[in-house]
Amino acid sequence: MVSIDDMAKRAGVSTATVSRVLNGTGYVSEETELKVLKAVKELGYVPHVSAKTLARKRTFSVAVVISQRIRELIQTDVGIFYKIILDAIENTAGIYKISLDILLLDEVLQGKHHKYDGYILVGSDASEEEIEKISKNGKVVLVDHYIDGLRIDSIVSDGYDGIFYITKKFIDNGFNRIIHIHGPLKYYGFRDRYNGYVAAMTKSGKLPITFEYDDLHEEVDTVLKRALRDWVPEVIICSNDPIAIRVLHKLKDWGYKVPDDISIIGFDDIPAAEKEGLSTLHVQKVEMGINAVKRINEILSKQFIHPYKQCIYTTYVKRNSSVI
Repeated sequence: MVSIDDMAKRAGVSTATVSRVLNGTGYVSEETELKVLKAVKELGYVPHVSAKTLARKRTFSVAVVISQRIRELIQTDVGIFYKIILDAIENTAGIYKISLDILLLDEVLQGKHHKYDGYILVGSDASEEEIEKISKNGKVVLVDHYIDGLRIDSIVSDGYDGIFYITKKFIDNGFNRIIHIHGPLKYYGFRDRYNGYVAAMTKSGKLPITFEYDDLHEEVDTVLKRALRDWVPEVIICSNDPIAIRVLHKLKDWGYKVPDDISIIGFDDIPAAEKEGLSTLHVQKVEMGINAVKRINEILSKQFIHPYKQCIYTTYVKRNSSVI
């Protein structure tokens, strides 16, 4: 029988850390969480889960569905956000007697694979029609995606609240020239964060100033030149860390002092953010992955079947790129 001591040795951490990960109590870094979850998977440890999970004899089959865009992203530093979520899903599945396959969205839509008991769709590339089509074959949980009125289970970070919070924080500290550089608004996450920024600025009687930037297909120079054309902003809030890091590098190349001249805020808190000293909103990426597995298990086990949207609050992490 696998013990907590065995897992602690395998993961190279203390037994207290293993306990915090398994029970969801106390702070543990994402890197450490993934080490513990990997040890759980490798050693086949099964902690206390619901009686229904333990009692059932069959293993549920679940497809983790990603788009071609996300598959390409996770091969780069830009896609580390999704890689962390996918690793958490993969390392948690065994606890709930779930067998996983990772499939491409297009292949699932074209019926190139057998039907699964459930589907975890990661990312916001699938349209409403595509999600409805997949849901006819099995139960669906969305991760980092939500569509108004669809009433399908969704696990998301609360980007609206996170960006609203940090925008208001700067406003309350006397800053006025606050702009937002965001990714394409066709994606739920970027749209949610954009709405949070606009709401915070509007509530304080300030004019929202936004610039759309596709970090996969554009250079940052163009959008930054437009943002700096009329005046120098005091704060630039970006909708993800890769955008913020590019902005940070470019402004330094152009001779701006960060944060003395301009504060820069990111979103996600990927590993590169800490290396770059980037202030950012930390997204509970591992928790999103774990909760997606828990939720698909609950649905397939017929424990709690009414769908819900779970929004996980972000946490502001101040580093060297901002004055507050």
